[in-house]
Amino acid sequence: MASRADTGELRTLIQILRVPKGQDGQPLRDEDGYPVEEPVNLFGEGKHLHCKWVNAHGSEVYEAKVASVTEPATLTIRYVPGVTTDCLVLRRGETRPYEVISVNDVEDRHIWLELKVQRKGAVA
Repeated sequence: MASRADTGELRTLIQILRVPKGQDGQPLRDEDGYPVEEPVNLFGEGKHLHCKWVNAHGSEVYEAKVASVTEPATLTIRYVPGVTTDCLVLRRGETRPYEVISVNDVEDRHIWLELKVQRKGAVA
């Protein structure tokens, strides 16, 4: 587990997306009453964050296969509030998002967030 990342290691550009929800926690609905399922960028349209992206390797790959995790990776980003397991991560230049499996506020210091992600739509 990385407790920090040097600025030079934050090379990968990502977007953090979330499906909008109302105050009651339910998905927002359009004018016809259907739930809005199009995710929006937490930081504004077209905005990207820099992160340290580390794909799983070694024994982590075998552990991930046992847990039916597809394409696991660990991301380290500067702390931003509002990132939860309801979010999706889209790597710049890709169209298929990753699901956030877990969020760790490293040492509860609000400096770094460590995200465990996997490809969305993984078969269990």
